[in-house]
Amino acid sequence: MSQILSVLAIGAVVLLAVFCLVALPLAFCAVIVASFVLWIWMLIDAIRNDSLNGWARVGWAILIWFTHWIGALIYFCVARKSRLSGKTTSLLAS
Repeated sequence: MSQILSVLAIGAVVLLAVFCLVALPLAFCAVIVASFVLWIWMLIDAIRNDSLNGWARVGWAILIWFTHWIGALIYFCVARKSRLSGKTTSLLAS
């Protein structure tokens, strides 16, 4: 009985080691690639957004460029929704 438990314990340690050495780095790489894709996508979207005036485009592009995925996430939540709903967004109130 103790031999079966020791084999099971060794199997659990091996599975944990495989998970830590294979699955976690792959998941980490997937998150990095996804954040990079989001960053590039939102940067291009901010530059090509017709509902923004010239200075708003520049402002969003600078924000996204310097804050990377955080700025891209802010843009996605704020400005992109207004683009999809058809509202015009401006940095200067007119």
